Amino acid sequence: MNTLNYHKLSFLDRFRLNEGIDKLKSHYHYLVKFNTNKAANLINDKKLHFCTLFVLQPVIKGTNYSEYLNSQNESALEFITDMLEKDVSNKKNSENIHKQPNYSVLKWILETGWLDDGLNNKYDEILDKSAILLTKKYNDISIINIIVEIIFSRHRKGLYIHDMVWALFESRSIQSLIITAQRLHSKQWRDVKLACKLLGFIPGIDIEFNKNRVKPYLVFLNWIEENSSFLNYTGEGFQQTPTPEPYAVSLEAKYLCKISAMDNPKPLRLLNEESKRLEIFKILDKNTRILLSRFSFYLFRQNYHEWIRWINYPVEKQIRIAKTMGGEL
Repeated sequence: MNTLNYHKLSFLDRFRLNEGIDKLKSHYHYLVKFNTNKAANLINDKKLHFCTLFVLQPVIKGTNYSEYLNSQNESALEFITDMLEKDVSNKKNSENIHKQPNYSVLKWILETGWLDDGLNNKYDEILDKSAILLTKKYNDISIINIIVEIIFSRHRKGLYIHDMVWALFESRSIQSLIITAQRLHSKQWRDVKLACKLLGFIPGIDIEFNKNRVKPYLVFLNWIEENSSFLNYTGEGFQQTPTPEPYAVSLEAKYLCKISAMDNPKPLRLLNEESKRLEIFKILDKNTRILLSRFSFYLFRQNYHEWIRWINYPVEKQIRIAKTMGGEL
């Protein structure tokens, strides 16, 4: 992640970092009262970070100064006001904030505001809400790195992470899993344990692996290579269960080697023969379905012509072959 570049900050951002929030408020209140044009130019600086607008919002509102704000700041200020006035502690309310900024404003809030995460609870809630809207409403996966950084930074401090984790899962992207899995290499044991928890739906990844940090990452790489084309998003998060399974492998799609769109799952398009095979497949026990789906995908990648022959065998013969040739896959 990029860190703060002090020389590229606005004047008000530098003032906040050098002198503190209280002195910034006093200074800006003076400018609003005695030098309106300068106050307007400073607050509307394109380099301004969201945190500075957030801490100055009482000054701006207290002086009826909002008419001088540019459209970005005006929209963000309305968002701040709405969030401060509402209880957004649960997912349902979090989705119903009335004054939702547009995409560019939300992006500005998160990209310039995340380095000040932890300022206070309401500030963090605004970052949570912005991340959720960006991934859920706008399908923006370019912010995944920021979301993951916030999650692990908060976790180290013992702060609340569930809504930001929900935003991560709502991205419905392979990238979110890959970036999270990179934390399995972290030198901080607390990061490794959280990564294992977030990826705990993957067989073989858990927090009890004798602190061997190579093994779970290799497990992840093998699993994602095998299953990335067949993942479905379940919507499950920490709000529902302490051990969520946000992604599930579609054994049916894997068995038939038909790609399943994780971000927009649709019923598989099946030929008549495929429908018949799938009806039989669905009534098998789970272990057998896992065996057949894994062997089917393995054979599909190794030898397509042999796979065509195998997939057309009766299921009993498929099982015998899979047990003989693929039981150790």
